Amino acid sequence: MKSIYSVLTGMITGLRMLKFGSFFGTIVLLLAQYACFEPQSGCLDIAATNFNAAADKNCCCRYPNLVITVDQVYDTLVFRQDYLYPGTGGHLFRIKSLAFYLSEFTLLKNGVPFYMGDTVQLKIYDVAGNDTLVQPFVDDVALVRRTPLEYPIATFGEDGFFETITFRLGLSSAMGQAIPTLAPANHPLRPQPDNLYNNGYTFLQAVVVRDTMAATLPDTIRFTRADLGDFFIEGNDHFEHKLGYNFPIKLRADWSVLFQGVIWTNHDIQAWKTQMVSNFPGVFRVSM
Repeated sequence: MKSIYSVLTGMITGLRMLKFGSFFGTIVLLLAQYACFEPQSGCLDIAATNFNAAADKNCCCRYPNLVITVDQVYDTLVFRQDYLYPGTGGHLFRIKSLAFYLSEFTLLKNGVPFYMGDTVQLKIYDVAGNDTLVQPFVDDVALVRRTPLEYPIATFGEDGFFETITFRLGLSSAMGQAIPTLAPANHPLRPQPDNLYNNGYTFLQAVVVRDTMAATLPDTIRFTRADLGDFFIEGNDHFEHKLGYNFPIKLRADWSVLFQGVIWTNHDIQAWKTQMVSNFPGVFRVSM
Protein backbone atom coordinates (compact mmCIF):
# COMPACT_ATOMS: atom_id res chain seq x y z
CA MET A 1 0.00 0.00 0.00
CA LYS A 2 1.44 3.41 -1.10
CA SER A 3 2.23 5.98 1.51
CA ILE A 4 0.48 9.32 1.53
CA TYR A 5 3.85 10.94 0.65
CA SER A 6 4.30 8.90 -2.52
CA VAL A 7 0.75 9.66 -3.65
CA LEU A 8 1.22 13.41 -3.14
CA THR A 9 4.58 13.31 -4.97
CA GLY A 10 2.99 11.60 -7.96
CA MET A 11 0.18 14.13 -8.12
CA ILE A 12 2.61 17.07 -8.08
CA THR A 13 4.74 15.49 -10.79
CA GLY A 14 1.64 14.94 -12.92
CA LEU A 15 0.56 18.55 -12.56
CA ARG A 16 4.03 19.72 -13.54
CA MET A 17 3.97 17.52 -16.65
CA LEU A 18 0.52 18.83 -17.59
CA LYS A 19 1.62 22.45 -17.19
CA PHE A 20 4.75 21.88 -19.27
CA GLY A 21 2.74 20.17 -21.98
CA SER A 22 0.33 23.11 -22.15
CA PHE A 23 3.21 25.59 -22.34
CA PHE A 24 4.95 23.56 -25.03
CA GLY A 25 1.72 23.36 -27.05
CA THR A 26 1.30 27.13 -26.84
CA ILE A 27 4.85 27.66 -28.15
CA VAL A 28 4.24 25.26 -31.05
CA LEU A 29 1.00 27.08 -31.92
CA LEU A 30 2.71 30.49 -31.91
CA LEU A 31 5.57 29.22 -34.06
CA ALA A 32 3.10 27.75 -36.54
CA GLN A 33 1.22 31.04 -36.73
CA TYR A 34 4.46 33.01 -37.22
CA ALA A 35 5.56 30.62 -39.97
CA CYS A 36 2.33 31.36 -41.85
CA PHE A 37 2.60 35.17 -41.42
CA GLU A 38 3.75 37.09 -44.50
CA PRO A 39 4.61 40.78 -44.06
CA GLN A 40 2.41 43.00 -46.24
CA SER A 41 4.30 45.43 -48.45
CA GLY A 42 2.87 48.90 -48.98
CA CYS A 43 3.56 52.58 -48.70
CA LEU A 44 3.96 53.89 -45.17
CA ASP A 45 4.53 57.53 -46.16
CA ILE A 46 1.45 59.57 -45.28
CA ALA A 47 2.36 62.10 -48.00
CA ALA A 48 1.95 59.47 -50.74
CA THR A 49 -1.26 58.92 -52.70
CA ASN A 50 -1.15 55.16 -51.94
CA PHE A 51 -0.49 55.41 -48.17
CA ASN A 52 -1.41 52.15 -46.43
CA ALA A 53 -1.40 52.20 -42.63
CA ALA A 54 -1.85 48.42 -42.51
CA ALA A 55 1.42 47.70 -44.34
CA ASP A 56 4.34 46.08 -42.52
CA LYS A 57 7.10 46.75 -45.05
CA ASN A 58 7.52 50.13 -46.76
CA CYS A 59 7.74 50.16 -50.54
CA CYS A 60 6.27 51.38 -53.79
CA CYS A 61 5.17 54.87 -52.72
CA ARG A 62 3.51 57.05 -55.36
CA TYR A 63 3.51 60.77 -54.75
CA PRO A 64 0.95 63.41 -55.70
CA ASN A 65 0.98 65.07 -59.10
CA LEU A 66 -0.11 68.49 -60.15
CA VAL A 67 -2.91 67.56 -62.57
CA ILE A 68 -4.25 70.17 -64.95
CA THR A 69 -7.68 69.76 -66.53
CA VAL A 70 -8.01 71.71 -69.78
CA ASP A 71 -11.52 72.89 -70.61
CA GLN A 72 -11.56 74.06 -74.23
CA VAL A 73 -14.57 76.07 -75.45
CA TYR A 74 -15.62 78.38 -78.23
CA ASP A 75 -17.65 81.05 -76.45
CA THR A 76 -20.49 79.03 -74.83
CA LEU A 77 -19.88 75.88 -76.92
CA VAL A 78 -17.65 72.94 -76.13
CA PHE A 79 -14.76 73.10 -78.60
CA ARG A 80 -14.85 70.46 -81.31
CA GLN A 81 -12.11 69.88 -83.83
CA ASP A 82 -12.86 70.17 -87.55
CA TYR A 83 -16.03 72.13 -86.81
CA LEU A 84 -17.45 75.33 -88.32
CA TYR A 85 -17.51 78.38 -86.04
CA PRO A 86 -18.73 81.96 -86.53
CA GLY A 87 -15.92 84.48 -86.76
CA THR A 88 -15.79 88.24 -87.18
CA GLY A 89 -18.93 89.55 -88.89
CA GLY A 90 -20.53 86.10 -88.70
CA HIS A 91 -18.08 84.72 -91.28
CA LEU A 92 -17.90 80.95 -90.89
CA PHE A 93 -14.54 79.23 -90.67
CA ARG A 94 -13.36 75.79 -89.63
CA ILE A 95 -10.92 74.99 -86.83
CA LYS A 96 -9.37 71.69 -87.78
CA SER A 97 -6.98 71.36 -84.83
CA LEU A 98 -5.20 73.17 -82.01
CA ALA A 99 -2.12 72.11 -80.05
CA PHE A 100 0.04 74.00 -77.55
CA TYR A 101 2.80 73.51 -75.01
CA LEU A 102 2.65 74.39 -71.31
CA SER A 103 5.68 74.36 -69.00
CA GLU A 104 7.48 75.99 -66.06
CA PHE A 105 4.75 75.56 -63.46
CA THR A 106 5.31 77.59 -60.28
CA LEU A 107 3.13 78.00 -57.19
CA LEU A 108 3.44 80.72 -54.57
CA LYS A 109 2.66 80.17 -50.89
CA ASN A 110 3.07 83.26 -48.73
CA GLY A 111 5.28 84.67 -51.46
CA VAL A 112 7.60 81.64 -51.53
CA PRO A 113 7.86 79.85 -54.92
CA PHE A 114 7.48 76.06 -55.17
CA TYR A 115 8.34 74.06 -58.28
CA MET A 116 7.57 70.62 -59.66
CA GLY A 117 9.52 67.63 -58.36
CA ASP A 118 10.52 65.75 -61.53
CA THR A 119 13.62 66.25 -63.68
CA VAL A 120 14.63 65.14 -67.15
CA GLN A 121 17.94 65.00 -68.98
CA LEU A 122 17.71 66.68 -72.39
CA LYS A 123 20.36 66.91 -75.08
CA ILE A 124 21.20 70.24 -76.68
CA TYR A 125 23.84 71.34 -79.17
CA ASP A 126 26.98 73.05 -77.96
CA VAL A 127 27.82 76.61 -78.98
CA ALA A 128 29.61 75.46 -82.15
CA GLY A 129 26.72 73.17 -83.03
CA ASN A 130 29.05 70.24 -83.60
CA ASP A 131 28.41 68.22 -80.47
CA THR A 132 25.65 67.54 -77.95
CA LEU A 133 25.52 68.37 -74.27
CA VAL A 134 23.30 66.83 -71.60
CA GLN A 135 21.42 69.35 -69.48
CA PRO A 136 18.95 68.71 -66.63
CA PHE A 137 15.57 70.45 -66.66
CA VAL A 138 12.47 70.42 -64.47
CA ASP A 139 10.23 67.92 -66.26
CA ASP A 140 6.89 69.74 -66.25
CA VAL A 141 6.05 69.96 -69.97
CA ALA A 142 2.55 69.22 -71.26
CA LEU A 143 1.51 69.09 -74.89
CA VAL A 144 -2.20 69.90 -74.92
CA ARG A 145 -4.54 68.76 -77.66
CA ARG A 146 -8.30 68.25 -77.70
CA THR A 147 -7.94 64.95 -75.83
CA PRO A 148 -7.10 63.84 -73.21
CA LEU A 149 -8.67 66.41 -70.92
CA GLU A 150 -6.43 65.74 -67.89
CA TYR A 151 -2.66 66.15 -67.94
CA PRO A 152 -0.51 64.95 -65.02
CA ILE A 153 2.27 67.56 -65.03
CA ALA A 154 4.79 66.37 -62.43
CA THR A 155 5.08 65.32 -58.80
CA PHE A 156 4.29 68.05 -56.28
CA GLY A 157 4.62 67.30 -52.58
CA GLU A 158 4.06 70.65 -50.86
CA ASP A 159 0.61 70.87 -49.28
CA GLY A 160 -1.40 73.82 -48.02
CA PHE A 161 -2.90 76.93 -49.61
CA PHE A 162 -1.27 78.72 -52.53
CA GLU A 163 -2.25 82.20 -53.63
CA THR A 164 -0.83 82.13 -57.18
CA ILE A 165 0.01 79.67 -59.93
CA THR A 166 1.90 80.63 -63.07
CA PHE A 167 2.96 78.60 -66.06
CA ARG A 168 4.40 79.31 -69.45
CA LEU A 169 2.66 79.05 -72.79
CA GLY A 170 5.42 77.39 -74.76
CA LEU A 171 8.95 76.69 -73.56
CA SER A 172 11.79 78.61 -71.96
CA SER A 173 14.61 79.67 -74.26
CA ALA A 174 16.89 77.06 -72.64
CA MET A 175 14.44 74.17 -72.98
CA GLY A 176 13.64 75.31 -76.52
CA GLN A 177 17.17 74.25 -77.48
CA ALA A 178 16.40 70.57 -76.78
CA ILE A 179 16.95 68.29 -79.77
CA PRO A 180 13.57 66.61 -80.47
CA THR A 181 14.99 63.38 -81.91
CA LEU A 182 17.18 62.91 -78.83
CA ALA A 183 14.48 63.59 -76.23
CA PRO A 184 13.36 60.60 -74.11
CA ALA A 185 10.81 58.22 -75.62
CA ASN A 186 7.19 59.40 -75.33
CA HIS A 187 8.27 62.82 -74.05
CA PRO A 188 6.22 65.79 -75.35
CA LEU A 189 9.39 67.27 -76.87
CA ARG A 190 9.82 64.30 -79.18
CA PRO A 191 8.95 64.86 -82.88
CA GLN A 192 5.16 65.09 -83.31
CA PRO A 193 2.97 63.93 -86.22
CA ASP A 194 1.74 67.51 -86.76
CA ASN A 195 5.31 68.84 -87.04
CA LEU A 196 5.54 71.15 -84.03
CA TYR A 197 9.27 71.70 -84.57
CA ASN A 198 10.70 73.73 -87.46
CA ASN A 199 14.11 75.17 -86.54
CA GLY A 200 12.55 75.69 -83.10
CA TYR A 201 9.48 74.60 -81.17
CA THR A 202 6.02 75.88 -82.02
CA PHE A 203 4.39 77.19 -78.84
CA LEU A 204 0.85 77.02 -80.23
CA GLN A 205 -0.35 75.75 -83.58
CA ALA A 206 -3.79 76.27 -85.12
CA VAL A 207 -4.90 74.66 -88.36
CA VAL A 208 -7.88 76.50 -89.86
CA VAL A 209 -9.91 76.64 -93.07
CA ARG A 210 -10.88 80.26 -93.65
CA ASP A 211 -14.29 79.59 -95.27
CA THR A 212 -16.82 76.83 -96.04
CA MET A 213 -15.64 76.08 -99.59
CA ALA A 214 -14.70 72.45 -100.13
CA ALA A 215 -11.77 73.44 -102.36
CA THR A 216 -10.18 75.77 -99.76
CA LEU A 217 -6.98 74.34 -98.35
CA PRO A 218 -6.25 74.62 -94.61
CA ASP A 219 -3.76 77.15 -93.29
CA THR A 220 -1.37 76.35 -90.46
CA ILE A 221 -0.79 79.25 -88.07
CA ARG A 222 2.30 78.77 -85.91
CA PHE A 223 3.24 80.87 -82.90
CA THR A 224 6.85 80.62 -81.77
CA ARG A 225 9.08 82.46 -79.32
CA ALA A 226 9.55 85.16 -81.94
CA ASP A 227 5.78 85.82 -81.81
CA LEU A 228 4.96 85.34 -78.11
CA GLY A 229 8.22 85.78 -76.23
CA ASP A 230 7.88 84.85 -72.54
CA PHE A 231 4.11 84.50 -72.23
CA PHE A 232 2.87 83.35 -68.81
CA ILE A 233 -0.62 82.30 -67.76
CA GLU A 234 -1.46 83.27 -64.17
CA GLY A 235 -4.17 82.35 -61.71
CA ASN A 236 -4.78 84.08 -58.38
CA ASP A 237 -7.02 82.21 -55.95
CA HIS A 238 -6.89 79.98 -52.87
CA PHE A 239 -5.45 76.86 -54.48
CA GLU A 240 -5.54 74.09 -51.87
CA HIS A 241 -3.37 70.99 -52.04
CA LYS A 242 -4.30 68.31 -49.50
CA LEU A 243 -1.58 66.03 -48.15
CA GLY A 244 -1.49 62.67 -49.94
CA TYR A 245 -3.76 63.71 -52.82
CA ASN A 246 -3.19 64.90 -56.38
CA PHE A 247 -3.34 68.66 -56.85
CA PRO A 248 -6.10 69.52 -59.39
CA ILE A 249 -5.95 72.77 -61.37
CA LYS A 250 -8.37 73.83 -64.12
CA LEU A 251 -7.40 75.75 -67.24
CA ARG A 252 -10.15 77.16 -69.44
CA ALA A 253 -9.24 78.14 -73.01
CA ASP A 254 -11.82 80.15 -74.97
CA TRP A 255 -10.79 79.99 -78.61
CA SER A 256 -13.47 82.50 -79.67
CA VAL A 257 -11.31 85.13 -77.93
CA LEU A 258 -8.18 84.02 -79.79
CA PHE A 259 -9.85 84.42 -83.20
CA GLN A 260 -11.76 87.59 -82.36
CA GLY A 261 -11.24 90.33 -84.97
CA VAL A 262 -9.49 88.07 -87.49
CA ILE A 263 -10.56 88.99 -91.03
CA TRP A 264 -10.69 85.64 -92.80
CA THR A 265 -11.64 87.11 -96.16
CA ASN A 266 -8.21 88.72 -96.27
CA HIS A 267 -5.89 85.75 -96.84
CA ASP A 268 -2.96 87.27 -94.93
CA ILE A 269 -1.56 84.87 -92.31
CA GLN A 270 0.75 87.49 -90.82
CA ALA A 271 -2.18 89.88 -90.31
CA TRP A 272 -4.13 87.04 -88.69
CA LYS A 273 -1.20 86.34 -86.34
CA THR A 274 -0.82 89.98 -85.38
CA GLN A 275 -4.48 90.13 -84.36
CA MET A 276 -4.33 86.82 -82.51
CA VAL A 277 -1.20 87.80 -80.56
CA SER A 278 -3.09 90.83 -79.22
CA ASN A 279 -5.93 88.47 -78.19
CA PHE A 280 -3.82 85.95 -76.25
CA PRO A 281 -4.07 87.63 -72.80
CA GLY A 282 -7.85 87.05 -72.71
CA VAL A 283 -7.87 83.43 -73.88
CA PHE A 284 -6.92 81.56 -70.69
CA ARG A 285 -8.40 81.44 -67.18
CA VAL A 286 -7.13 79.39 -64.23
CA SER A 287 -9.16 78.06 -61.28
CA MET A 288 -9.38 75.13 -58.84
